[in-house]
Amino acid sequence: MLQRLAGSASSSEFAALRALAEVVEPVKDYTREQTAPAEPTSTTPMNRVVDAVPLESDAGRRFGELVDQFVASSCHDGAAEARLRAQLTVWRDNDAILQPLAERSFLVKEIAANSRDLSALGVMGLAALDAIAKGQSAPDSWRTQQLAIVEQIKKPRAQLLLIPAPAIQRLVEAAAAGGACSAAKP
Repeated sequence: MLQRLAGSASSSEFAALRALAEVVEPVKDYTREQTAPAEPTSTTPMNRVVDAVPLESDAGRRFGELVDQFVASSCHDGAAEARLRAQLTVWRDNDAILQPLAERSFLVKEIAANSRDLSALGVMGLAALDAIAKGQSAPDSWRTQQLAIVEQIKKPRAQLLLIPAPAIQRLVEAAAAGGACSAAKP
């Protein structure tokens, strides 16, 4: 179904669409009808990204578990940090690859905001990891700003929830002054 949505997308554009689709879930608690762009009927086509993604994001859940593992180690788990950094870099760069496809496909354009949000989460997570790696606590003003952005990202867009947002929130809080990883590296 994602391939049909992508149409004549290049392999990198399709990979970017798949990367985004792996970390979103449809809205929960029977709110899909209330959040629909138009009142759904029996003739409404089910050809949108929200129709193509699984009900639960295994990739999003695994990322959250990896963040929890990293924070539980007081940010001393080098392997977890490397995996987090690699994933966050993919997410940071994903939007630039997906945007040309979004300009050509109205079905992909609907999730362009989700793509920008995923990129923002990637940037935010990398900044938190950088602060931790330097052994510096992130300033409170940065923490407050980032957490406000995460709260906005947690809100559904195109009837989709971006599942890594709470994990990024935990990473930002761990990097901030007084967090589990503040001044963690010697």
